[in-house]
Amino acid sequence: MHVDDFWTFLELSRQAGPSQPERETFLGERLARLPRADLLDFVQHLSATREPANTYRLWRAADLIVTQPSSMDSFHYFQMWLVGLGRPVYEAAIDDPDSLAGVPEVVRLAAVPHPWDDEDYPEWESLEYVACQVGDGRADIDGDIRDVVAEERHVRLRMDPDPDDAEWAGLSTAELARRYPRLWTLFGAAWKQ
Repeated sequence: MHVDDFWTFLELSRQAGPSQPERETFLGERLARLPRADLLDFVQHLSATREPANTYRLWRAADLIVTQPSSMDSFHYFQMWLVGLGRPVYEAAIDDPDSLAGVPEVVRLAAVPHPWDDEDYPEWESLEYVACQVGDGRADIDGDIRDVVAEERHVRLRMDPDPDDAEWAGLSTAELARRYPRLWTLFGAAWKQ
């Protein structure tokens, strides 16, 4: 599976329905029909999306959107949610995290009063598990599909964020407002409370 096909799969899943469970069902059904190599490619491409997104610069944008510091796990799930928004949104956010302020799903979140319902949070933890569940049901996959990809393809699949752009790690409230002016306009009031 080429990386373009990976992104097409995700885009097609959006057409299957707006909810994450609907999209996961679509993806699971399609992934189950793929040849083994393509399924492994999907897992490898999904993991590879995390590398460019593995920055404190993006992590601080996630913090602003959820109006509180995000844990490592929450940021990981935010990265998966960002991938689920599609390639153009993902790539724009990697280039300029403040661009998320123009994404309809983010604008909608700004209008939802806190506390949010679970389905409102910008996280998609279970996206990573769709291929795992498909792999569990296949006779040609022995064990966790992520381990199979790592072992057979000699690649490291990142499990936890470990950004190296430390200058973005401990931003003050004033710096958040300055560096993310559009997101601050949407979510800054929650930080001022």
